[in-house]
Amino acid sequence: GQYLTTLIVTNTYGCSDTMQEIINAEEDIALYIPNTFTPNEDNVNDNFFPRGTGLDWSTFEMYIFDRWGSLIFKTNNIDRCWNGKVNGGRELAQIDTYEWKIGIMGNNGKQYRYIGHVNLLR
Repeated sequence: GQYLTTLIVTNTYGCSDTMQEIINAEEDIALYIPNTFTPNEDNVNDNFFPRGTGLDWSTFEMYIFDRWGSLIFKTNNIDRCWNGKVNGGRELAQIDTYEWKIGIMGNNGKQYRYIGHVNLLR
């Protein structure tokens, strides 16, 4: 939002001055993306998904690639997590490191792109 700030200064001789300015404060953008998950059906870290604040989740898109660059998972629904299966099938992805790419708009209207990796362990 917008906030009116006021600075009042007085020197050692008693002379004072006042200045006012409107400051625009933007919501923080924060994205938490885990670097490891364990899809072994023990209900602890079984899915890979990001969380954050200041983001427009309706613009979310995520892609997961194997080490050879093949796309093995994609979603544009923040509630659809990667469960460690290849192409949404029954086959589990092997224990390995996978690359992810995420695109999303902030509530400030700016586009953000993130790239990283996640370790799949069992």
